[in-house]
Amino acid sequence: MLKKIFSLFLWISISVFVLFVCYVIGVFRNWTDTTTVLYWIFVILVTLSLKLLVDCIYNYFHSGNYKKLLRLFPGKKRTLTIDSYFKKGLSIISRKGRGVVPWFLLTGDSIQNTSLLKGINLPVFHNDELNGISQQLRTIRWWFFRDLSVLELSGKIYDTPGVLNSVISFLSARKCQKQPPNGVVLVIPVDKLLGHDNTCIQKLSQKTRNFIEQLSSNLHHNIPVFLVISGCEHIRGYSALAQKTRQKNDKWHPIFWATNKSEINASEYDSSYILSSLKSNITTTICHVLDDALSDQEKNEILLLPDKLDDLKHSLDVFISSFCIDNVFFSQTELSGVCLSGELVSGKDKSCSFPDVLISGILPQIQKSEVIRANKRRIKISFRTVIVMNVLCFIGYSAYCSYNIYDVRQGPVDTSPEFLTEQILKYEDKVRSNILYLPFKPALNNKYLFFRESLYKSTRFDTSPVSWRVAEYKKNFMSASPAGKRELILSLSSSLISWDKMIKDKSLSDLTISPGIHESIKTIRPYDKISPIVSLAIERDEIQKNNGSKNIDVFRKLLTEFIQSDPSYSWFVSEDVNIPAVRVTDFWEDENASVSLSGIWTQEGQNKLHHWYENIKEAYGHDTLPDAFSSFVQYLDESRQEHFRQFIMAVARERKDSHTGLISPLQLTNIIQNRSSEHKFFKFIDDELHNIPASSAQDWLSDFRLLYRMFSLKVDNGMKRQIEQFDLMSRIYLISFFNNSQMNRTMDHLTAWREWQNVLRNAVSSELHTASSVELLRNAMHSDPKNKLVILFNEFEKVRSFINNDNTDPVIDSVWDIYERQNYQLLDHAVTYTGCWVDEQWQNSVLNHLNSDKHNFSHSEMQGKIYKKIIGFLKGPANGVLALDAEGARALSFRERSIPFSPSFTSFINDIVSPDDLLDVQLRDRTQNKDELINVHGQLDVLNQTLQKVESQPYNMTISSAPATISGHHSVKPTGTTLTLECKTGNSSIRSMNFADSGLFTWYPGSCHSVSIDIAFPEFSTTYKFTGETAWIDFINKFSDGEDELMTKDFSPESRSFLDSMGIKGILVRYKLSDTGDISQAYIEWAQLKQEKVKLENLQISLSNKLLTTHSWEKSGWISRLPGNITICPAVQE
Repeated sequence: MLKKIFSLFLWISISVFVLFVCYVIGVFRNWTDTTTVLYWIFVILVTLSLKLLVDCIYNYFHSGNYKKLLRLFPGKKRTLTIDSYFKKGLSIISRKGRGVVPWFLLTGDSIQNTSLLKGINLPVFHNDELNGISQQLRTIRWWFFRDLSVLELSGKIYDTPGVLNSVISFLSARKCQKQPPNGVVLVIPVDKLLGHDNTCIQKLSQKTRNFIEQLSSNLHHNIPVFLVISGCEHIRGYSALAQKTRQKNDKWHPIFWATNKSEINASEYDSSYILSSLKSNITTTICHVLDDALSDQEKNEILLLPDKLDDLKHSLDVFISSFCIDNVFFSQTELSGVCLSGELVSGKDKSCSFPDVLISGILPQIQKSEVIRANKRRIKISFRTVIVMNVLCFIGYSAYCSYNIYDVRQGPVDTSPEFLTEQILKYEDKVRSNILYLPFKPALNNKYLFFRESLYKSTRFDTSPVSWRVAEYKKNFMSASPAGKRELILSLSSSLISWDKMIKDKSLSDLTISPGIHESIKTIRPYDKISPIVSLAIERDEIQKNNGSKNIDVFRKLLTEFIQSDPSYSWFVSEDVNIPAVRVTDFWEDENASVSLSGIWTQEGQNKLHHWYENIKEAYGHDTLPDAFSSFVQYLDESRQEHFRQFIMAVARERKDSHTGLISPLQLTNIIQNRSSEHKFFKFIDDELHNIPASSAQDWLSDFRLLYRMFSLKVDNGMKRQIEQFDLMSRIYLISFFNNSQMNRTMDHLTAWREWQNVLRNAVSSELHTASSVELLRNAMHSDPKNKLVILFNEFEKVRSFINNDNTDPVIDSVWDIYERQNYQLLDHAVTYTGCWVDEQWQNSVLNHLNSDKHNFSHSEMQGKIYKKIIGFLKGPANGVLALDAEGARALSFRERSIPFSPSFTSFINDIVSPDDLLDVQLRDRTQNKDELINVHGQLDVLNQTLQKVESQPYNMTISSAPATISGHHSVKPTGTTLTLECKTGNSSIRSMNFADSGLFTWYPGSCHSVSIDIAFPEFSTTYKFTGETAWIDFINKFSDGEDELMTKDFSPESRSFLDSMGIKGILVRYKLSDTGDISQAYIEWAQLKQEKVKLENLQISLSNKLLTTHSWEKSGWISRLPGNITICPAVQE
């Protein structure tokens, strides 16, 4: 149990670890969550599949089930083993550098299925390192000797059809056909033949014949078959003859060989010829070795040996009849020769064993026999015949195809450009790369060159110098727009690519696939109109003949000059008419279409830019592009991000002052379901910049991606939202960790965002119920803190400042501004709906009542009745959205949004309706004015009594005079002064002849309005006056220091002109005043009372005038001014 739990825990840990690795890679590659999960699932599936496979293999072998498979398919394993073993041996004898190594198939009847070459004493070369091969099979065995090789086939293969078929299949393989066996050696012990077991011999003959026939049929030629009769030492006389022969020939072992050369009728097929040949060879050998050294018994045995061979005739006849005679089952086969072999009886020399004799004597003699040589010649002749026939057939078919490749017949040859171009295309498309036309390719090539030369000579054209073409192209480039410059650069690049292909002699078909060569830089200028492909053919010939490489180098330098002409590469990133620009109207139809993003910066545009770059790069061939241009293309992502940055800020500025009207319930639902235009815009930004990895993203893009993921969180509380929230947190932490930045309070941010989304959902839900939209806006106009619109904007500002924190990037501010427009859409919807509702109420409560009234009323009565309806409308439906005060009617606003009342309605209300009529009677201004006027009357009575009392109180002051003088030692001197105080109750004065005189002055507040100072001179006199209610106070203030110089400019005009004519600038007058404190205090008290009286009198006049004013509604003629519609109600936006 613990083991299973541990295994499960281990798998879960591995899965989590793999998911973490995939997720980290996905964050930095900016994969979507779906892509990351798919990669994780793929890795898990691959891991589980490998684990399952390993477990299955382990359990399969551990449980021993593989043995059942081996029992079910025994032949398959044996076949594979035999195939591998056979190929190893064949590869050894086929190694290069060793010449043709002869090899034989050895088969026959052996004792207890042992090898026929068992106990061989000759060197065997299959155990050294060079020719190493393990003898792991008993069915077939490879033997490698110094001059030949042997593939021994066990006799058991004839009893196992599967093995026999496998051996035949391998011997018939293509590799074996290249080097077939030189012959088949069949070994039969002499005991089998002497035993006269005809059934056994016949079966052996038939099995061998079946094998030889199938092998010869697959190899397509008859393989020579040689019969070796082993164990002949058991025939009396053979050992003695062999021993004597060895003595005579110095270790040469005698081999008695007979070749089957007779033409024998199939019905008379027997061993007579073979036996006679053997007897003849033995007799010849006896004649050479017989001498007196042999005993009589030995001589007798040796002489009787040829007759002993007759004992083999019957068995050989049975074997040959079964092996060679035609029948309905087998085709005719042939026995090429018979050989007698045996071991020496002495046993002192091991080299005379049968295997040694077979390898060192019999097989080399078979290799040198006429049968083998004739078979080799036959195989070689057959092979050569086949090759020659194939070559002749190939040449014949090639000649036929070559003759028909060109449409050239007897008669005059067509020299039209179209015909010549067609022939050139046939050669380039069919002949050039087709081996079928190889034998006659030189002739076809000559004809091809003839057609090209004919086309070149028959077409009339002129060539333009390189300098002219360069100058003309440069002139066009300099006068072109940035987009035009790009087209010229791309055309030049395409021309260079085509020229480079022409230098390499590419076919016309390949050249037509290329964009082509710009007309202004073509090398040729045809006199007559020719087809584009003819023009390409002549252009190619001209390029190949007349310094085409130099032409390319010149224009490649021109291309470099064009590229480097503008360090900013504005030509490369200018707008393309084929890539539509992204406009703000793609997301908000009511906006200004002038705000747009060039399509070249979109993903489609970037793909095209890189395609253009590859074309320009290809135009340089082996040369390298300018490093600055390559670097610019490498950092295109930086420019993309900058342009998207500017686009976002431009959209935010454009959307800032936008106003929307009524929106449908679907659009309201889209706001909380992340399907609004704002969300589509953000999704477009994220998708377009999705391929920029996190490592290359600018700061604003990294912040935007996180914001977008947060914006995409839906308001539901399902599992999907929890997963998306966890994903967002993980991405923030990973990016902050690898960027070594601090991004704290992530959970707080998500909590604040969820709260904001709940507020948004509540606001949308309220506006989905149209009846609540009016109250929603009215309360918002009065800034009700519990109003959902007020809460919506306040909470958004809080969450924005909380999440944005210290981020001052203007792009992120623009993103928030764009997202905030959703709030204004809700507000605009409420404003527009309320405006429509208010207009409807105006129709119902005022206009419809006027039109449906059937009673007869006087005009004044009608006006009064309608006026009451208007007042009811203003107090009811318009209350909360329209304010009427002393300054006039004005629409209330919230967030700079207000109901757009028509100017005619506003003017009508201002002219007709009094704000006071909107109040209750006790609160109206008229009532308050009456009450206030009564109060003012009472206050004035009290104030008059107090003021009369103050003005009747006298105040005395003693004044002493002193001599008056003129400053500056003037020749004219004053002779005296007279001071006079004029009051309603009487005057007070003092006259002085420049002596110290004094007098008593009495002053009444508010009763004394003039003070005069008369200055006497010898010839004339002048007067200085103080006037007004403050005259006495002004005098006191002026002479508070005992003297004051009266300036000439302050005198009356008559006195001033006279004094100026005398050159007098000022007169110093001296008056010493007694205590003035009581007088000053009395004046201040009187002045305050006077000022308060004036204020009350003005208020009394104002209130009286207001009470006497006629009501505006009492004026006649205003009913006709009633507006039909007071607001503009637009249609619902879809």
